[in-house]
Amino acid sequence: MSTHECSNPLKSKHGPSDIIIIAAIAALTLFVYSEVRTFEFLSYDDNVHITLNTHVTTGLNAGNIGWAFTHSHDGNWYPLTLLTYMATVQFFGLNPGAHHIVGLIIHVINSVLSFVLFNRMTGARWRAAFIALLFAVHPMHVESVAWISERKDVLSVFFGFLAILVYTYYAERPSVMKYAGVMLLFILGLMSKPMLVTLPFVLLLLDFWPLGRKGIKRLLAEKIPFILVSAVDAVITIQAQKSWGAVVSLDYLPLKTRLENIPVSYVKYIMKMFVPGNLAFFYPIADTYPYWQVGVSLIVLAVISGFAVVMARRRPYVLTGWFWYIGTLVPVIGVVQVGLQSMADRYTYLPYVGLFAIAAMALPGKMFRTASGKAIVSIAAAAVIILCAVRAKAQVNYWQNSFTLCNHAIEVDEDNYMAYYGLGTAYSLEGKINEAAATLKKSILIKPTYAKSYVNMGMVMLFQLQRPEEAIAYFNKAIELSKLNANAYNGAGASIAMLKRPCDAIPYFNRALELNPDMQEARDNLNIALRECGVKQ
Repeated sequence: MSTHECSNPLKSKHGPSDIIIIAAIAALTLFVYSEVRTFEFLSYDDNVHITLNTHVTTGLNAGNIGWAFTHSHDGNWYPLTLLTYMATVQFFGLNPGAHHIVGLIIHVINSVLSFVLFNRMTGARWRAAFIALLFAVHPMHVESVAWISERKDVLSVFFGFLAILVYTYYAERPSVMKYAGVMLLFILGLMSKPMLVTLPFVLLLLDFWPLGRKGIKRLLAEKIPFILVSAVDAVITIQAQKSWGAVVSLDYLPLKTRLENIPVSYVKYIMKMFVPGNLAFFYPIADTYPYWQVGVSLIVLAVISGFAVVMARRRPYVLTGWFWYIGTLVPVIGVVQVGLQSMADRYTYLPYVGLFAIAAMALPGKMFRTASGKAIVSIAAAAVIILCAVRAKAQVNYWQNSFTLCNHAIEVDEDNYMAYYGLGTAYSLEGKINEAAATLKKSILIKPTYAKSYVNMGMVMLFQLQRPEEAIAYFNKAIELSKLNANAYNGAGASIAMLKRPCDAIPYFNRALELNPDMQEARDNLNIALRECGVKQ
């Protein structure tokens, strides 16, 4: 690369080497994830988002498109992601392979975009290639790509990367049109997944390095409209999560536990970047953490943060990369706890880019000045990428179906109640009643306060064993634990109706529909109960 290109990285031009690198990134990514085309829908969330969602299964039409933009679903507002599900169904039907391929294609594009971005911003082609290859095949990213329900991740980052790319052009020569383009792409990203709310912060970090923009007051003022959009989206998201009962109360998960989990999780994510072993789709949060573990984690984070600030002049990429990692994890780090996981592989899809950038840029420049140095760096980098690719390909195979996924999670942690819950649900859908009941009971035994296990156990008792009295007990326990669970109210109503008491069941169906107006099963049950009670509709 010429001296001119190094001093003006935004002026760097694509050459034959770039095309070869892009082709290699795409080819390796497709190789690692090639098997997803044969994978199934999972009983864990894929049914909620796609297979049991009538707005998705009936494809693209005016009503479904309007619903996607005007309603929250499963605790989030993500209309663009829902539209991609609808479009896939429209063209390919309920074919899980097609849904997997769509997600994989977006991930391939994102991997290429990460190379284009860092190559353009830094002018360091091979370092940018290393960042992109890590992004493409790191095992911690498998969950975002191999799980259809996490289309939200790949789609939001697609728009996020495009927003950053347009921003580099804006930084080079500002204009209203370019600014509007960044804003539009940012909004599209938020409509794919709200985790992108931290993008204004990322843009400020990139202003510092590698864009090297000056004038902090001007740069902050420039981000105010983006921050306002983030604030609006955050309010929408919190309201959606509360209305669906997705936000875990302080009574259920105390603030002390949440605060302890934050530094521990930050450090665990870093460890899993370097040693990505024992990965599972769910990591239960501990009731409490040893003080030494919390203390050591806080010290580690403080030391690295201090080092990043001290090295800001000499190695500015450390500050940008480190606080990219810290900042982009904030929405999912657990202060406002959504779900019961302590951490999740999918949460690293965007944050790890900051750490990858540090790893790539930290390579000593002297190593590139001699043939032997280049060879050592090339071999080391290739070894890292190959190890990641091999590990990622093995991890991909655990996502074949609900059974392979949940059994692997139990191998990682035999007390993983969510894995037993998922396994029990999968057995139930397969008609294996004894296995379903046994695994759901195991889930309840490990985590007696998890409402969904009681709901599914009630479903097994009601519909497959025809024991409504026992089913009612499970549904009522679920309602006691989670008063916003529409499925629990619908199940309790169905059990009461089966006992020939349709009039007593009506309030339960009404409550289910208050919580989830799109629950067609509850609406059908209500209509039958009203008819049997002689109520005119």
